[in-house]
Amino acid sequence: MKRRLRRFLLVGALVTFADLSLLMTVGIWLNTNWYLASVVSLVLSAALSFLMHKRVTFNDDVYSLIDHQPVAFIKAVTPALVADFLVFAGLVLLIDPGIFGVVASKAGSVMAASFVRFVTYRRVLFAAVRQEQMQLSVPKEILQHDKELSIVIPAFQAELVIGETIKKIREATNKYDAEIIVVDDGSDDLTSVEARRAGANLIITLDMNRGKGAAVRAGMSAATGRFCIFTDADLAYPAKQILSVAEELEKGWDIVVGNRRHPDSYQIVQASSLREVGSLCFNILTWFVLLGGYRDTQCGLKGFSSLAAKKIFTRSIIDGFGFDVEMFHLGERLHLTLKEIPVVVENGQGTTVQLLRDATQMLRDVFIVRRLSALGSYHLSKVDDE
Repeated sequence: MKRRLRRFLLVGALVTFADLSLLMTVGIWLNTNWYLASVVSLVLSAALSFLMHKRVTFNDDVYSLIDHQPVAFIKAVTPALVADFLVFAGLVLLIDPGIFGVVASKAGSVMAASFVRFVTYRRVLFAAVRQEQMQLSVPKEILQHDKELSIVIPAFQAELVIGETIKKIREATNKYDAEIIVVDDGSDDLTSVEARRAGANLIITLDMNRGKGAAVRAGMSAATGRFCIFTDADLAYPAKQILSVAEELEKGWDIVVGNRRHPDSYQIVQASSLREVGSLCFNILTWFVLLGGYRDTQCGLKGFSSLAAKKIFTRSIIDGFGFDVEMFHLGERLHLTLKEIPVVVENGQGTTVQLLRDATQMLRDVFIVRRLSALGSYHLSKVDDE
């Protein structure tokens, strides 16, 4: 938690101090050959950074990418080292090569290298994570389940659509021994009544409107199926697409998610231009702040093996729409395999999403996930990961 963040900052400060000290010491020893001194100090400080972060910052982090992807880590750091050297060399030529000029040049090169390191670290390490996610393995679980399939439907003010949604899902999944779980997220209409009338197996009623993340988490906690899938109450995606998710889960994927930007996806009714632009901007933001490489984090059709659902939803914290981003992040940290599939978007008429309000909340949630991750909050669960 906060101790890891303090360790990270302390190690960063020590490595920066070591880099500058080595530069000055070696430079003076080499009769102010600052270029060679810069190369020596960068290589030694990079090695020191790797060892100290491995043994101090992330020594208790079983999911650390320094341990799992050391080659990717080196690939990510190398461009930053090159940038550091080039900027330093350029500034030394422009500034008086005295002690003050060298220190000022080094300060500029450190800032430039930090930016390059951020970009390349995200790109290279995420590519490594995605490669790991796409390595399909034999299903890990041999467990007994009450049901083959659990379909969780988070619902808010959905009395006009929930009955038809349940009917269509029941018809589409009749080849499975399936349960339908409706989570009424504090509705003040007849959502629960209509869900019961339509034959939902379980209805969970939250005492207040807590958000989609809280509703999905409550439903997943109660699910007894071998595979657990959630979809929107307005059935924005045809019920038969639940079968597509289930079929991929049967192949052994831990997580299967719909992707509205998949080349084979299409929309029967187009979303508004404002919503499309907002969704695109949000996905770009998640790349800079938290994730990268996912073309669609917010699709409302996602499925999990029961073991993956247990690992993710016993750790998840976000209650609002930003919980999807949290789910992707936890999938990465837990080294779960992930498959993206195309979807047909019907854009159901019963949606309760309010664009500006929910977009603002999602942005806030992204930064919360980033902070929680930095503090190590997602390691507090007592779930057995074996």
